[in-house]
Amino acid sequence: MSKKKRQTVTLVVLCLVLIAAGVGYYALTRYQAAKEKAEKAEEENSKELFQLSSDDICKVDFKGEKASLTFDKDGKTWKLSSDKNYPLNQDRIVDMVDETTGVAATQTVTTSCEDLTEYNLDKPDLTVTVTDIGGKDTTIYVGMESMAGGGRYAYCGGDEKKVYLISTSLYDSFNYSLGELMKVPDLPSVQADEIRYLKLESATGKNFEAEYDEKNSPYKDIYGWSIKQPYTQPVAGDKDQLQNLFGSYTSLDLGSGVTYKKDAALEKKYGLDEPAYTLSFRTAKKKLTLYFGKETKDQSSYYVKVKGEDGIYLMDASTVSTLVNIKALDYVYQRLYVGDKEKLDQVELSYNGKKYTFDVSKKKKKSETEYTYTITSGGKKVDSDTFNTAYSVISYLAPGGNIDKKVTVKSNKPVAEFTFHEEKKTTKMIILPYDGKNFYRVSVNGVMQFTVDKSAVDKVIKQFTSLK
Repeated sequence: MSKKKRQTVTLVVLCLVLIAAGVGYYALTRYQAAKEKAEKAEEENSKELFQLSSDDICKVDFKGEKASLTFDKDGKTWKLSSDKNYPLNQDRIVDMVDETTGVAATQTVTTSCEDLTEYNLDKPDLTVTVTDIGGKDTTIYVGMESMAGGGRYAYCGGDEKKVYLISTSLYDSFNYSLGELMKVPDLPSVQADEIRYLKLESATGKNFEAEYDEKNSPYKDIYGWSIKQPYTQPVAGDKDQLQNLFGSYTSLDLGSGVTYKKDAALEKKYGLDEPAYTLSFRTAKKKLTLYFGKETKDQSSYYVKVKGEDGIYLMDASTVSTLVNIKALDYVYQRLYVGDKEKLDQVELSYNGKKYTFDVSKKKKKSETEYTYTITSGGKKVDSDTFNTAYSVISYLAPGGNIDKKVTVKSNKPVAEFTFHEEKKTTKMIILPYDGKNFYRVSVNGVMQFTVDKSAVDKVIKQFTSLK
């Protein structure tokens, strides 16, 4: 390309860039002008319906879709006119009052309304009357929400001809039932790792109880957690899984109130005279007991009582479901025998009328952190790799499930008996028949609560009995 052609191309490109910039600038100025025009129109259309001071309001009366209530101000405290002792949520009442202090129309819909039914203002969704300390009443009527969005229709006082569009915030602030305006008890907030005891009692008998005792628990050498129920004897609890469970109990809230007074008739009506569930937990400094009755008709909540309180309250149904649906096996420590190979001295196995004894000796390697193991049986060395594999499997055997009393067991004669001798501990594991197909029963130091995988046990037995 010649020098003259290159200059021509460059000039054309620059012209195109300038044209594009001009078009962009023109579009931007048009957009800004339209925006300013719309904002100005909105400002001109906006109208302040009334302006009050919250300090001057001494009475609020409202009729909404959930309740019709009147509140009187006593000093700095708002009280329910029909029951001065009713525990009102003061923050919510203050929010209501604040919403009434300055109501502005975002749009004047009409100044000559002939039919209030068009806006659902013949029977308003909300009517609010506030009274100031001088005795002056100010009333606003709120109807349906605009189909186009942007607010609800309303008119003030007795001027039914002028209909406005106002923000939905006024309606939302008054859209409460009396129970939702009750000041409910604050439940203790705890951390999952602070919980030391949990007990769930069910009317169906499916109870759960877990307790931490680092000094006296029979499983203090594991985590210190014992699962006491539903088992006939305590079993070891899994700390990590229990921590996950306790996470559901850390920040519990009551949704609303039913009554703040002691009422035996209501307790019976809502199933709290004989609770479906009783839940208790404690930390070193806090404790809580909750009683759960029936579900509400819409199944959104449960009726609840709090120990030490007279009232009846509601709690979200999904929260309650999480709290009371506990599958005990999920929180059992997943090792039936917790072996420590570094402390192991001897393994004894009785099987098919024969007794097998394996003595374990160890010598530290140069690293000072690992050992070399020598396994002997009857004074003769046996294959340490096979022994280590078998021992590793049996020391990590997990519960297969809870023993079902409905299963017909043909024999209580042990299939095999293991005895593990460690430096300061002896553990006896007895394997017994169960369903004859997939599982055995297993007893560890006299505690027999679980089944264990039959094929895994059979394989371990074969490995031990074939050691040479």
